[in-house]
Amino acid sequence: MPFLLVACTSGGETAPPTASSLPKGDLAVLAEKIDQRRSELKTARFHTEGFASDGASTEVRNVVDGTLRQDPEGVTGAMTMTMTTAGQNRKMDLVIAREGIYVHVEGAPMPAGKKWGLYTSGNNGEVTALLRGFGPGATVGAELDYVQPRAALIVSKAEEPLDGVAATRYDLVVDPLKMAKVIKDSDTQLQHTQLAEHGVTINAVVWVDGAGTPLKAEYRFELEGKVVKQSTTRFTEWGGKLDVTLPPASETIPADQLPG
Repeated sequence: MPFLLVACTSGGETAPPTASSLPKGDLAVLAEKIDQRRSELKTARFHTEGFASDGASTEVRNVVDGTLRQDPEGVTGAMTMTMTTAGQNRKMDLVIAREGIYVHVEGAPMPAGKKWGLYTSGNNGEVTALLRGFGPGATVGAELDYVQPRAALIVSKAEEPLDGVAATRYDLVVDPLKMAKVIKDSDTQLQHTQLAEHGVTINAVVWVDGAGTPLKAEYRFELEGKVVKQSTTRFTEWGGKLDVTLPPASETIPADQLPG
């Protein structure tokens, strides 16, 4: 199932949660609180771990650390990503700005004096595919996309402190077909339709504090009892200061001019 390798996460097998009697309306309330807190606080530090597999021997793992800011105009931030495939590591730095995404890949061939490639909306397909590893929204924290009242149900709720912080844990079950209907990106929409056709189930978990601030979020794609894709993001320092320094223009080259 190669379409599962469109991304990344930290794996392990978890038994699916059992259904509870919580009313469906609770998820809409939770989603509204999360959206409100993200809009109010805007910035956060994050740590993401991910894995994706074809269900056999091929898998990709990633670890990502950075900061982000979410505004109505879009997301800005900076992160360092390490991807591991077949025991080989590839490290890259990304800076997400209004004008595009700056990417530096350790060890990649570059013209003399250049370190960064700038990808814009016209040529960012490769980078966008990489960022899909975070979830449907193809950006940091997109695990929270599955807190979707039109596609998911709360199956359990419990008080579960997180690193000493009082938090409530919500376990969700997500319908891939219903999720496809609320996703705008055509490739990600098709992926979720295929997940349903192949019998893949989606379970998601989110931890929030008393105000509804997301502290941690994850999703798991499971096939025949095995986790084949997962992504987990831990958020800290919500509302903190974020300074994103753009790479020097002298070290940057448009992505369409990069060596083939």
